Amino acid sequence: MGQVQEHLQKYKRWYPQTYQLKEYPLEGRKTLTVKNRQEIYQRLTKPQRALIETHKKYQMGSFFLKHHYLIDEAWQFETVNIDENYNRKLKRYHLFCQCGKAVKYQFVLTSKKTQEKIALGITHFSDHLGVSAEVASDIKKGINHVDMALDELLWLKDKKCLFPEDLWQQYLFARYRNEQLIQPVAYNQVLAQRVLTFREVEMPIFVADYLALLSEIRLIEKASAKREQPKFVGEKKSFEAYALHLMSSIPEKESHYHPSSLALYEEWKKLTQTEQARVLEEFQQLIQQPSC
Repeated sequence: MGQVQEHLQKYKRWYPQTYQLKEYPLEGRKTLTVKNRQEIYQRLTKPQRALIETHKKYQMGSFFLKHHYLIDEAWQFETVNIDENYNRKLKRYHLFCQCGKAVKYQFVLTSKKTQEKIALGITHFSDHLGVSAEVASDIKKGINHVDMALDELLWLKDKKCLFPEDLWQQYLFARYRNEQLIQPVAYNQVLAQRVLTFREVEMPIFVADYLALLSEIRLIEKASAKREQPKFVGEKKSFEAYALHLMSSIPEKESHYHPSSLALYEEWKKLTQTEQARVLEEFQQLIQQPSC
């Protein structure tokens, strides 16, 4: 029996109910109406709402940084607050622009000189940074795009999709097998962090993350198939202890980091190793330059 079949057969004996993955919707995101979005959001638990809001803040911060909308000499972008219950017709809102107008998105800026904080709606946020009407329009489109991207999670939740525990367990088992390889496969630690946060609040995961987990499992299986790999040695209790330790050792998502830092990190990961080394070296040179 081949090495791959040997350890997979063990897994099948241990967990016959999760050996075959259950169906998971892979057809992509669904766009919801504002009414649908609010109705589904209201049915989420508080931890699930917090997860949605955290991801929305992160994606919006990434969008602004990528398009250089947050570069300003006097003001620094801090965060964006989101009122998911905002409904102008029903007069249901709790966030306001500094001018007094109720807003769904409240952008918080800090003065680099005085540390004063101001909270602005999208219009005054654009005015404050002195951007053109065209850029302001692009910002509004970007906000709508973030909303639609997160519609996928709400749509999955509305369809009563659960966190894919079967896939997660197979992923943990692949990591367990990976530890025994001569040259272990490099895996995406950020992906594991993100998926674990979804598991903790019992939310379905993004389709892209589902496929990414499958891809990592297959990479490890491919490496396991090489003839020079040692015979798989594993016991059920040993694996379960490993899985518990692994989940407890995966650090939580770095929510204490500034949104701009996280967005820069995502862009940095797209570079080659050579480009990363050059960027780090040049960045150190830039920050050591005397400020004007």
